[in-house]
Amino acid sequence: MAVPASVGPPVPYWPSVIVKPETIRGIGTYYVNLILDIIFGAFALIVGLSAVFVATASDPITAIGITAALGAASCGLIIVFIINFIMSLMSVVRMHHGADEYGPEHSANAQRGVLFKWIGTSLSTMAAILVVYLLIAGSTAFVFGGSVPTIVYVPLLITAFWTSGVSAKAQMYRFFVRSLQPPETRRWSDLASALIPALGIIGLVVVGYFTVRIVDLISHPGPVTAQEASRLSGLMIGGVFLPPGFALVGYLIFLIVYGRTRQRLSEGLNRLYGTAFGSIPVPGAWNPFTAVPPPGATTPVSSPALQGSGGGFCGQCGHPLPASALFCVNCGARTGVSPPVPP
Repeated sequence: MAVPASVGPPVPYWPSVIVKPETIRGIGTYYVNLILDIIFGAFALIVGLSAVFVATASDPITAIGITAALGAASCGLIIVFIINFIMSLMSVVRMHHGADEYGPEHSANAQRGVLFKWIGTSLSTMAAILVVYLLIAGSTAFVFGGSVPTIVYVPLLITAFWTSGVSAKAQMYRFFVRSLQPPETRRWSDLASALIPALGIIGLVVVGYFTVRIVDLISHPGPVTAQEASRLSGLMIGGVFLPPGFALVGYLIFLIVYGRTRQRLSEGLNRLYGTAFGSIPVPGAWNPFTAVPPPGATTPVSSPALQGSGGGFCGQCGHPLPASALFCVNCGARTGVSPPVPP
């Protein structure tokens, strides 16, 4: 929606859609979601590194302290995940269901973003269902011979679906502001959306390597100590949290992009209302309950009209009045004449 040339210079970075204050508030909700994702990634990184350090620690006191940090980070991980899930659903429903009014380009990109949102949610749900199925069905469902416990494959399965989930979320953030963001920030969105799955694959490779090692040890028993087996298990479980932890880097890039986008739209909206409509306030400043300023000094309503022997004039509006008038026939102001007392 370009600003007409007759009202001043074009608005810089004005998008080719109809932008309303609700759009800016909707972007603000995704900004909050990104902050929650960053906190979630930080907790996941703490959990993953703590599991690795516990597996490699030789001092029992150090291991106990790291285990306490792991437990606290796990609790924070669960709380942030629930809050973020609710906020994400609210953002999608609030801004992008029925987004045709924002223009065809933004509507198409928003639909892609919503699609990737539900893909990520479905992958997480499928992961939970398959994990339960593996635990119930037993190891013979996927491992020939049945010599390897099913629980060995659960971390690898979770890592695969977690990598797919954060990759889908990266595409969601990429498409939601695709037609609104400053053009020079698009390459940063593309970089972040490619960086998140690439780093997630690193975690998948790490967990896969330790899974193969454990399966090989179980299938071919040898002189392996319990401490060595525990170390491999800890390293494998720690690698499970690498995909959401590494996604922290991409989320920080998206946070900068969304901040620039919100700033761009706010400045464009202020500029539009300032140049095209003059004194009309910006929609964000509209207040239906603004107090009406008091009127200037006027003659009190109850002041008497100017009287004369043949009549007078209204002291409020100046309309000529007969001498016996109690009210002005023009404005309704009292004239100050007392009503006749009945006999």
